[in-house]
Amino acid sequence: MSLRPMLWPTVFAVPALIVLILLGNWQMERLAWKEDLLTQIAQGMSADPVPLPASETWASIDPSIQRYTSASATGVFDHDNEAHAYISSLSGEPGYHVITPLKLSQGGWLLVDRGFVPISKKAADTRPAGQVSDEVTVQGVLVVPDEANAFTPEPDLVKNVWYHRPIDLLADKAGISPVFPMLMDAGPVPNPGGLPVGGQTRLELKNPHLGYALTWYGLAVTLIGVWLAFFFARGRAGADA
Repeated sequence: MSLRPMLWPTVFAVPALIVLILLGNWQMERLAWKEDLLTQIAQGMSADPVPLPASETWASIDPSIQRYTSASATGVFDHDNEAHAYISSLSGEPGYHVITPLKLSQGGWLLVDRGFVPISKKAADTRPAGQVSDEVTVQGVLVVPDEANAFTPEPDLVKNVWYHRPIDLLADKAGISPVFPMLMDAGPVPNPGGLPVGGQTRLELKNPHLGYALTWYGLAVTLIGVWLAFFFARGRAGADA
């Protein structure tokens, strides 16, 4: 039994094999990135809350390193400039996340996602007990909000409805500066009156990259097998002729 390859099938098969292997390698890189992120989340959530650094250091903060850090901040909420992000609750209920500027006692501002309210409670005057006017200490998780994509609607500034949580644009709308370069998702400690409902940080991230990598590598092995089988069969047919 001999192997009798042909030029053109091989010309097409080799680039396809390279692409499949590169796709598998890319998924392995994504797997390593996702595992590092999950480790970062676990470490951050298990640590004691840390106070925010002084505003003079904010420009040097790397959000990709600090994200999912448990933190605390003290200040006074500016409820007049709260924003409403149309995001469902962890249980899937449609509604809004209430994002409120916190004027920090140490100086500067922090945008706090105080949590979820149902659609009927979007207006602040429907939940007056939660509009705390005194100085408060908020504990939560520092996050980097997802960026908008091609399918993200533009914010409705008239109705004060946002479809993602851009720190820079929210700060500009509220007219506040300087602003901490990350968002705080408030923790599950209940607010007066029960709203907003905190503890809405999505921490269970899907990690399918190993399965994807094995799929691409499996297709590469299958392609090699088909190539070998075809040309071994061709060689056997030539020998029998």
